[in-house]
This record gives sequence, C-alpha cells and structure tokens, in this order.
Amino acid sequence: MSSPVLLTWLATRNDPYERLKSGGAFRETANGVIPGPTLTLLTDPASPYADRITDVVVLRQGGAEAAMHDRIYSDLVEALAERAPTVQLHPQVWVHDDPTDHAAIYDWLRTKLPRFRRRFRGRELVVHLSPGTAAMHTVWVLMAETGFIEAPYTAVQSIRASERKGRPAVVPLSLGVDTFFKRWQDTRPSTATEHDRRVRWDPRQFKSDRLKRLYDDARRVARLKVPVLILGERGTGKTTLASWIRFASPFRKADLDGAWPAVPCGQYTPETMRAELFGYVAGAFTDAKKDREGLLARADGDTLFLDEIGDVSKDLQRLLIKVLEEGVYQPLGSSEVKRTDLRLLTATNLTPDVLREALDADFLDRIRAFTLTVPPLREVPEELDWLWPTVLEEAAARAAAPLRYARLAQKHHARFLRALRAHPLPGNVRDLFRVAWRFLAARADDDAPLTVMEATEYALQALDGGAAEAGAVGRTLARAFADRRAIDPALLEDGPLDPEGLIADFKGWFGHEVAALASKAGKPEGELVRISDRTLRKWRRNDHANDAE
Repeated sequence: MSSPVLLTWLATRNDPYERLKSGGAFRETANGVIPGPTLTLLTDPASPYADRITDVVVLRQGGAEAAMHDRIYSDLVEALAERAPTVQLHPQVWVHDDPTDHAAIYDWLRTKLPRFRRRFRGRELVVHLSPGTAAMHTVWVLMAETGFIEAPYTAVQSIRASERKGRPAVVPLSLGVDTFFKRWQDTRPSTATEHDRRVRWDPRQFKSDRLKRLYDDARRVARLKVPVLILGERGTGKTTLASWIRFASPFRKADLDGAWPAVPCGQYTPETMRAELFGYVAGAFTDAKKDREGLLARADGDTLFLDEIGDVSKDLQRLLIKVLEEGVYQPLGSSEVKRTDLRLLTATNLTPDVLREALDADFLDRIRAFTLTVPPLREVPEELDWLWPTVLEEAAARAAAPLRYARLAQKHHARFLRALRAHPLPGNVRDLFRVAWRFLAARADDDAPLTVMEATEYALQALDGGAAEAGAVGRTLARAFADRRAIDPALLEDGPLDPEGLIADFKGWFGHEVAALASKAGKPEGELVRISDRTLRKWRRNDHANDAE
C-alpha cells in the first residue's frame, strides 16, 4: 500500500520546534525544545502517521518575509534529517506578502492542488490544518469540504502534548458538508466507459468562457423536466455533461448514482434495444425465460440517457414519443400498460443536418426542447492547460507505466501544448490519449528508451503522421485572432514571431481554397474574390515554393 503524502504550511512560530516568536529562538523548557506541528505529525509515537509518511509538500511564503521563511524551512530540513531521514520534502513557495488574504491563498492553491493530486496519484493526501494563519486554515477546510481536493485525502489537526487530554497526537477533522462536487464525482451513467469514469470535464478548472457558459446553461435547464439534446463531436465530454444535468436536477434517485439508466443506442439492434428499454415478460421471445424490468421502469423518478440517439429505429422512435407525451409503455409480450415518470437526455455526434435525416421530425422536435452544444477542443484550446497533463497521467495509470514518465519539464509540456493547440484534434480527448500512449511507449522502452525530446517528437507523430507542428505557430496565431484572444507567451519559446511568414502562409492557403471553391461552384475565380486571378496564381506559386523548401 502506498504511503500517505503530507500537505502542510510552514509554521513560522512552531517549526520545527516552538519558538518565542515567529522566526525567533526556540523556546527552551526543562525537557528541552518542544516539537512543532510538523514534527509531531511525522515523528510523535502517538501520531497515527509516525514513520508512515515519506513525502511532505511544504508550503511557505515568499514576498517581503521570504528570508525568515527560508531560514525556518532550513531549520525544518535539518531537524527532519535527524529525526525522520526517510522523508523527502517538496517545497512550494507562494510569493505573496499578506498571509491573511483568503482570495489570494485560494487562487494559488486551486492551481497547485490538481498538480499535487496528479503527482501523487492514488495516494492519500494528509491535509494538515494546524500550521499557518487563520485564513490558510479556512481555505484548507473549504477546499476539503467542498470536494475541491480529490479523494483519497484526510484533513487532520495536530495537538500539543500538553493539550491532548488522552487524545492522539493527530486527529482527523470533518465538518460533514455533503457538497455537490463531492457527490457528483461518484455518479455516472450505467454505460460509462473507464475513459468516462476517470477523465472528467471538471467545471472548477474551466478556463474558457464558452465551457463556463455551457455548464451554466446546463445547470439552469437541469431543474426543468424537459428533454435535453446534447450535440458534440466524439470525445468532447457529452456523457459528463449529461451526468452534470442529472445530478443538478430533482429527477434523480440517489441509490442509482453509481450506475443511472443509460443506453448506447449504436450497440443494439432495434429488437434488443426495445427489450432493454421496455422490458419483457417470460415467453416474449426465445431466450425470455422470465420477466425482466426495462430501463423505462428503472428510470421512473429519475433520468434516462440515450446516447447515439441517431441510431434509434423509426419504430422505436414512435414508441418513445408515447412515453414522452403520456408516460406509458408496454413491456414486450405484455398487454399491460405501465407508467413511468422520467426525464430524457439524449446525445449525438451527428451534425444537426444529418440528425434531421436520421430521425423522424416529430421525435426530433420532442427530444430537443433544449439543445446544448459541447465545443470541440480546437475551439477551447485553453482547456488543454489542465486537460493534457490529466490525460497523460491517466494514460500512464491505465497502461501500467511508471508515473515518472508522465511528469514533464515545462519546456516539454509547452511544446506538447503548442502542437495540440494547432491541431484540429478530431477525436478530442481520444486524440490526447493516442499522443500520451505513444509518448509513454517511447519512454518505457527498456531496450532502447528515447529521451524526453525524442519521445515528444515520436508522440506527436500520432497527429497526422507528425505534421501537427508544421505551421503550428501560424495556426495558433490565426485562431487567437479569430477568437480575439491574447497571444500565448509560450509561442515565443521558439524565437521571435514571423508575421510575414504567417501572412504568406495565409495567402497560399487562401489561393488554393478559392480555386477549390470556384471548381465546386462552377464559376470563375474573379467572381468570388476582389483580387485578380494573377494575384491568386502568384500566392499559390509562392506556397508551392515554400513547400519545396
């Protein structure tokens, strides 16, 4: 079993031993110096964590009092080398002058905690609430109790020997706040794949206004008993959004949270899907040995999710219209009419035009009382900042690869992000997994392991045979211009930007596209654009010359 990991602020008045004042001399007693909270938790025989913790994340301030905090940290390092030599310290410096600024503490920790969770994946995080200011304690408690700290974790308080009164040196603390996020993390459709279970679109980490607005819309419609149609490409998180809607709604039975009613429509024939939904009685067909309740019955008082709705047969669509309008249905082989009171969610990766051809107009009208569209990753590239490292570490865990291979230096991480942001990523998160597994395969090759740089180049070949980085800077700049976003500073790591090259690339692309458009439309190029044919030909020639180079 993996050892726990301690997360603690540096106690300026009590680390490693109690002091006369913050950063001052140690307080001497008849029995010598008195261990502070960190040493107490790690080494006191009455602590349940004594000799169990090997990694300690120490948070300390920088700013105006950095020198004092550095000196106290050095004292702690020296004391641990003597009393707990197997402990490895992982210092983190918060550059801020006000230790009572709740908002600043929260903003810093909200970026750090997901990184700690990824770094120590699967290990219990012991969140030490005793050291630090009252503001630091408050933020720790709020983050722990509102589900921001991903399990497994335990919030604890250390107690001075003189104040224990028979209690252990360290006691767990819990306010018992049952929050939306803590409960939502454990809910999923009954058809959820391991991919859906382990990589979640976490609204607390969203950076793009578009995803924030989408989940705001989902929360609003969640309260209404109206069907919701979720559109989006494969791998964009439609299933997670469906879970979010159900969990925020009154149409939910808590005992079904672990596997609530859902059907991947594309995996069934019309006959087997009808049996799955409506249930059947013994003798309804050859293998029907006994009565079986369908998902319509199970979803009574809850939510039903039909994924890949475009694959539902026309006959079944007509039966589902009756369920939506009247709340009634008949199990296969039965003349008995049963009732169900459910809320319907549907999803598809088909475009609206294709979906209109696949579904009966009456059925489509009924399932799209409210439509939500999940954007592809290429339209919210800022989400890759947190999603890519999450996927890389999840890929390592699922592939049973050493997690150290999933930890990248900033320059390698930035290079991946540049290439991923420039690529259309038609498979979205699934494309991220393809890149991640290729990178891990190169790093974990015992016979001829590649360096991180070589493995990065090898991994990016998963994106269109390695062409992803060609023109990556230009495409990233063009997308930033189209979305009116600031230029990513990471683009400067490869040297000064070349606007002339970008403009030349655009002209070449535009020239080829106009030629293709003219061919499709059956019109001369001159009727489609306000520049001469000669200029277009020049732009195309220059583009070919650049390709040759």
